[in-house]
Amino acid sequence: MNRLDAAMARLDAAVSHSAERGDRGRDSMEKELSALRRTHALLQEEARVVSDRLDHAVGRLQHVVAGSL
Repeated sequence: MNRLDAAMARLDAAVSHSAERGDRGRDSMEKELSALRRTHALLQEEARVVSDRLDHAVGRLQHVVAGSL
């Protein structure tokens, strides 16, 4: 095996190692993205509930104020 062959073997090994590490990193990022999407959906629903409650409270306050005039 000459020096060029050895360098090519090292390069092939490095590329293979990098690809394996990249796949694991991608899987990890996909899982994290999925978790973030679920969290985002939950937070959107919570914001909708809070908004509805605030609308209801404002409506009741407007009713009270209108009744006191």
